Amino acid sequence: MLNIHLRSTGERFTLQTIHFDTKVRELKTILEIICGIPAHLQLLSYLDEGTLVDSQKLKYYDPVPNCTFELDVWFIYEPIVQAVVANNEAKLFELGVLPDVPFSSAIADRLSPSDKQAYILERGSVAMFTAAHRERLNIVRHLCERNVGINYQTAAGRTPLMVATARGSLRVMELLLHHGARLDIRDAYGQTAESFSIIFNQKQSRRTIIQFNWKRRNAKSLVREREAKLAMSRQTSKNDQAVEEANRQREERLACLADQRKKRQEQITAQQLRLRKKKSPQTQTNQRTSIVRFEDDDNEQDSDNYDRSPERISMTDSSLVQAPSSLPPISQQSSLPTQKLFAHQFYDVYAGMTDDEWIKVRNAFVAQYFSE
Repeated sequence: MLNIHLRSTGERFTLQTIHFDTKVRELKTILEIICGIPAHLQLLSYLDEGTLVDSQKLKYYDPVPNCTFELDVWFIYEPIVQAVVANNEAKLFELGVLPDVPFSSAIADRLSPSDKQAYILERGSVAMFTAAHRERLNIVRHLCERNVGINYQTAAGRTPLMVATARGSLRVMELLLHHGARLDIRDAYGQTAESFSIIFNQKQSRRTIIQFNWKRRNAKSLVREREAKLAMSRQTSKNDQAVEEANRQREERLACLADQRKKRQEQITAQQLRLRKKKSPQTQTNQRTSIVRFEDDDNEQDSDNYDRSPERISMTDSSLVQAPSSLPPISQQSSLPTQKLFAHQFYDVYAGMTDDEWIKVRNAFVAQYFSE
């Protein structure tokens, strides 16, 4: 058994099993978990004020069973450890652990802005590591809210989540995991936070890690399912938009075709009207020529028949001879026809007649059928 006395805070820790063939460097890595102080900040001494050499074995210093080793913290970080152990947040935040709080010291003032920023982050990470070990929940919460030291690793690769798991600080674990502490980080010996819960027999810590992993997997599956639904809805909306676009283009094409048909019909109608106008004078001329020719033939035939008629001698009455004088002047120009005009002949010659021509034919028709 080996006792450890942290001189700056007065705390005492005990190692139940330790072999004196262990080197000082290996002892410091063990004390990271036991004492919550990063190994590169530890200064060990035994019996006198001399600092133990990291490469030497413990038996080199002739320790006795149940002896006490003195543990000091490097003086630059000692006020931080004292403020965390005392749970004095106001004093801690004045010691340059937050990047948005002004800090001045003999060392920090000589650094460049980038180096000073890294120096402040290192101090805040040490405070996070110590607060996670001591279960100082408020300090851990303030540092997590400012994203300081959540996944900080010591020289041995230890993280605040590992020391909280080894100590069984469930609330600190939940807070760190909620703010993005990684479970897949391994230390120099290949151990993870879940491995520390097994080594130190912290069943509740392991259950917390298992529950967090399950919730994260469930959340990822829900996210994937939500993304799949969103992708499906986007695809559906794209399909609907494509259908709407196709319908709109179809309607536009139909409207365009209708306009083209209408314009074509108008062109055909206009062309037909032009053709009718062109043909109508020639048709009337032809009709008039055929009517005159028809009338001349009829008159000649009627004259011949009339001359050969046996009744011509008996028709000497002055009243019959003077009867035609009562007709209009236009009808006196033609002799009375004796051949009857058929209905189809009358209809054919009537089409396209002028008024004078129609009167002339009418008089001939009346004289033919009503003179006897």
